[in-house]
Amino acid sequence: MADLLTGFRTVISGDYPALLLSGLGLTLAVSLCALGVSVVLGTALGVARVFRVPVLGGFGNAYVEVVRGIPLIVLLSVVYYGLPALGVTLEGFPAAVIALGLYSAAYTSEIVRGGLTGVPHGQVEAARSLGLSRAQALRFVILPQAWRVALPALGNEFVSLILGSSLASAVTLQELFAQGKYITGVTYRQFEVYAVLAAVYFVLTFTLTRLVRALERRLSRGQTLPARRVI
Repeated sequence: MADLLTGFRTVISGDYPALLLSGLGLTLAVSLCALGVSVVLGTALGVARVFRVPVLGGFGNAYVEVVRGIPLIVLLSVVYYGLPALGVTLEGFPAAVIALGLYSAAYTSEIVRGGLTGVPHGQVEAARSLGLSRAQALRFVILPQAWRVALPALGNEFVSLILGSSLASAVTLQELFAQGKYITGVTYRQFEVYAVLAAVYFVLTFTLTRLVRALERRLSRGQTLPARRVI
């Protein structure tokens, strides 16, 4: 027991906390940037699939099926190690953002699709009766309500992105998990280091989950459950 306590004191002393903090900052930066890619691409694909946009709708369905069938570590390797064969070389950070964003977009597309189908059809009819075009109805009426419906699932997807970012160490990115591996190699304190990493990831994701739930409750005040769907 005394040796275990000594190990924890070693991990949380000296320069190691600063390394973990820098890794945590990089983890958050990668996750947030990847979330931006995921939301933009996933929303576009979700809209195209729900409203059956020519060509794009079929591409969206194919994209979701293909990406969901590929492990994230493989997609990371393709972007970082495979693209140089085509003349495209990326640093670790943009490679991780692109790979994580592309991977997450497939799941975000499904989330957005579910949110869109959860908007009552009467909302669309009301928007069109007020003179809004289809695009304006989508932008000002349908999507805001769809985002409200999809918010819990989007929060879970962001949590998954944070956890998935630990694989970015495979493309030389010195995020939280990579810094933990470095500290392990220096101190030979595997259990203590990974226990600290687990605690940090838990606190981060637990806090994020609670924030998403609080935002969900705030947005759902005065809202009623939808009775009909868009399609």
